[in-house]
Amino acid sequence: MSRPYRTIQEYVLGTLRAEILKGVYPPNTRLRQEEVAKRLEVSTTPVREAFRDLRAEGLVSIDPNRGVVIRGLTAEDVSEIYELRMLLEPMLAERACRQLAPADLAAATVCHATMSATPSSEKWALLNVEFHRHLIGSQEKTRLFEIVENLSGVARPYVSLAMHIKRDLMESNNREHAQLLDAFRAGDALSVREQSRIHLENTRNAIVACVAQWAPTEVAHG
Repeated sequence: MSRPYRTIQEYVLGTLRAEILKGVYPPNTRLRQEEVAKRLEVSTTPVREAFRDLRAEGLVSIDPNRGVVIRGLTAEDVSEIYELRMLLEPMLAERACRQLAPADLAAATVCHATMSATPSSEKWALLNVEFHRHLIGSQEKTRLFEIVENLSGVARPYVSLAMHIKRDLMESNNREHAQLLDAFRAGDALSVREQSRIHLENTRNAIVACVAQWAPTEVAHG
């Protein structure tokens, strides 16, 4: 199992996600559970769980007749996802800033330092989830947190795609995360809200450009 992954299921999910984003499987390709399990030398259980997560991320659909089928990524889809995130996530971050525990701020700071030092996009993506959860964890029991988490999960394959195409995206994200941390550290809730919005807008713009770059490859496979 590759080192960035902590469980077999994460390994299977990360491997399949990377393969899809690299164009190994063209849209409408059918994935067979037993074949994937044999190739990755795992049981069918983590493959089945990975398929479920890939469906939640929008990378595959599950057809009653055809089984698990690869979907394409579109600029329209990512734009809609990020329009919703830009409305809701800054609001959540502002509320979280007012209730941020010192331990969560310290954990986010350590997480950011590790992200800034890693060259692995897979490891960075896992740490990115942890980083943001440390900052907004105080809101975990709210409905707004649940909605934002769902949108973040749906956006994850687009972020992964952008990481594969635009290698300097990690660096720009690290800089924006540092500014966000400074705002949280200062307890400036309004700045946190604005920094969150800017971060999401910049990420949206980068991803839309990457999807447009990726799309011709997708068509060529079809």
